[in-house]
Amino acid sequence: MTAPADPLHDAARLAEIAELGLLTDSADPILADIATRAATALGLPVSLVSVVLDEALHVAAAHGIEPLWLNETLGHPVEWSFCARSVHTREAYVVENARHDPEHRANPLVTEDGVRCYAGVPLISSRGFVLGNLCVVGLEARTFTTGEIEQLRTLADEAVARIEARRPV
Repeated sequence: MTAPADPLHDAARLAEIAELGLLTDSADPILADIATRAATALGLPVSLVSVVLDEALHVAAAHGIEPLWLNETLGHPVEWSFCARSVHTREAYVVENARHDPEHRANPLVTEDGVRCYAGVPLISSRGFVLGNLCVVGLEARTFTTGEIEQLRTLADEAVARIEARRPV
């Protein structure tokens, strides 16, 4: 059997997400701590541990979303998701100025919520599936350094270790 053309719809990837229990409504306190550390390290107000599904993005843990509508919904349509890019590329994804980015400038997260910058790295399970991202979001345009992306990668590796520790035996 061949993998689906669009990894968002890969049944094995979605089964991995379900097996790891990433769709619960209660955030794992260790994942929330990782999100806080990511926001603090990069000096940005928002950070998420996201789970990218085929139709939606789910927030597994977050920092700084309390005043946002995202705090109530803990997700949004996958079409709005900056994080979905990494499911396709398996690479870090950076948007330094979303208002000028052709792919995101009409995105409601940009036009309505004021997202201006984004940097995310994929959460890749030991089985090779991209579960989602560890990302940071800001309300002002900015440049991200290679060192900052490496900080996110280190924290993302820590998040994956925590997630996989929950795997049923």
